[in-house]
Amino acid sequence: MASPVAEEYLETIYNMGMEGESVIGARLAEKFGVSRPTVTETVRRLVANGYASQNKDKTIELTPLGREVTENVLRRHRLAERMLFDLLGMDWIQAHEQAHTIEHSMTEDMAKQISVRLGHPLTCPHGNPIPGNAVSGLAFLKERQAFRLSEAGVGDLVEVVLVSEVVEDESKVLRQVGEVGIHPRAQLTIVESGIEGEILFQLNGEIRAVPRDLATKLWVRRSADEATRR
Repeated sequence: MASPVAEEYLETIYNMGMEGESVIGARLAEKFGVSRPTVTETVRRLVANGYASQNKDKTIELTPLGREVTENVLRRHRLAERMLFDLLGMDWIQAHEQAHTIEHSMTEDMAKQISVRLGHPLTCPHGNPIPGNAVSGLAFLKERQAFRLSEAGVGDLVEVVLVSEVVEDESKVLRQVGEVGIHPRAQLTIVESGIEGEILFQLNGEIRAVPRDLATKLWVRRSADEATRR
């Protein structure tokens, strides 16, 4: 069984791969706020235990075993989030933080029962796929033809798909996007999208804004109303 620290690394490697990013030690050090030698040692253990492999260019990938272990962890975490959010009424920040504790004690039978009770949800509250209920990994974003909000053009009408988990502080990002009303399935019309600065969008009749670096953490797709509008 992987340790909690190993599971955190596996989840990050998995999520970065899902978003098409190359996984290198420097990026993991940035994510976890630790030194390069610490990352090197942790990755070495992941490789030794058969969870990951490291290529000649130093990029890191999950093995089939590592992917299986990670998807089991993510399934428990995201089902716990849905339970806390849907049944107990926690906001998505509380649900995310509390789920880290619950995921380590949740059995597979408990996960199945939660999934049944909730009607087999496809995603967690912030839109990421629940393995076993939805296609997972990169296939999820490809299936939805998703792209980053930072890549949207002026006049585009888009629907929010998910909030990225490839961030240094997930609670901070959830708080930031929540403050401007962004959540999965929200419909945004892009008003201004410069190379730098903020991206302005219209939501519920109001003009709102997010910093461009935050917009890179938001995945969207063309709204179903886009074709009709044009």
